[in-house]
Amino acid sequence: MLHSIMPMEFIYGEQTPEDHVVDYVYQGLLMEVKPLTTGKAIIVRLINPPLDCYLDQRYAPGALIPFQQ
Repeated sequence: MLHSIMPMEFIYGEQTPEDHVVDYVYQGLLMEVKPLTTGKAIIVRLINPPLDCYLDQRYAPGALIPFQQ
């Protein structure tokens, strides 16, 4: 339940599904990434990594990693 004075449309906005998000293993970590055309990918989220990976900036959402299909 959410109690707020803000309209629900403003809080949730348009929730569209992530376009072309794939599961990818990088350096032994399973993550969801959004591939780019430059041979890299943007990390969307980590899937069940060791806890110390959440503090590592290399694996932060929005970070770029090399991507090969």
